[in-house]
Amino acid sequence: MNKKPNILITGGSGYIGSCLALYLKKKYQIINLDKKDNKHLSIEICNLLNLKKLTNILKKKKPKLIIHLAAQSLVDETINKEKYYQNNVIATKNLIMAMKNNNLTNLIFSSTAAVYKYSGKILNEKNLIKPKSAYAKTKLECEKIIKNSKINSVILRFFNVCSSLKINNKIIGEYHNPETHLIPTIVYKNLLKKKFYIYGKNYNSIDGTCIRDYVHIKDICSAIDKSINYLFNNDKKFQIINIGSSSKNTNLEILQKIEKITKIKNIYTIADRRKGDVDLLVCSNSKAKKILNWEPQKSNMNTIIKDEIKWVKYLIKNHQKRTFKNYLK
Repeated sequence: MNKKPNILITGGSGYIGSCLALYLKKKYQIINLDKKDNKHLSIEICNLLNLKKLTNILKKKKPKLIIHLAAQSLVDETINKEKYYQNNVIATKNLIMAMKNNNLTNLIFSSTAAVYKYSGKILNEKNLIKPKSAYAKTKLECEKIIKNSKINSVILRFFNVCSSLKINNKIIGEYHNPETHLIPTIVYKNLLKKKFYIYGKNYNSIDGTCIRDYVHIKDICSAIDKSINYLFNNDKKFQIINIGSSSKNTNLEILQKIEKITKIKNIYTIADRRKGDVDLLVCSNSKAKKILNWEPQKSNMNTIIKDEIKWVKYLIKNHQKRTFKNYLK
């Protein structure tokens, strides 16, 4: 019986990392690496800023491929910019160095749609780059580091990742603290019949609220799986690829769909538009189709909402407390 290849996931305790480990474990031997523990997963504890320890772990585990998800990801300008630089840029430099020290050559990196300059159009990989937040700026810096390293790599620019993954009666979903994302916030507040705020009513859209591209976590896992296959089976070994649904959804459309599914009336107020929010952030995934043979299968908004409801009900049943930011006061 052939031994399953070792694949190491940085940020393995996080939302995407936890889901990905569950999704890939039948095909690969998964090594979850994170600076914090996770009671549901076996975690190799390591801060990527500790180059010596990181190098030793890679030497011991010898992963055939690394999926780099670890990052300072909360987009919050109150966070010290140096924290973003250390946890994103320096951590990525250390990972590249540790890989080279161990002759490891395959890397998948999770980047963000926030690196693009706003154009008011559907975004493809040739669109102009102009990140605004410290988070997006450091993600772009990481992209450049990876490209210059000459390591075989696929950079995936994720749009709005959401919903939950259930495999073999195990369910994993978003659990940020504080929660900043729209869909988990609204579903949670809707089910508990609590008030929340939607920001902006003067966007260039059918109902005045902003338009976004939401992609189901299972489709994200599938895109990463396809990227693994690409790196293992192709000669051209550097790609930057958008991963999104290519579907347009306004905030109010999402609210209405949640109401229709739960049959519970939302209690909300539309507040002033937040500074820096753009009208439209939706991707073209044509390159993903061409290069990875990937298309979203679960990113219909009704499916996204139904799977999010399952996760939120699980949290409520298990008395998991949540705090929120941005969408309520």
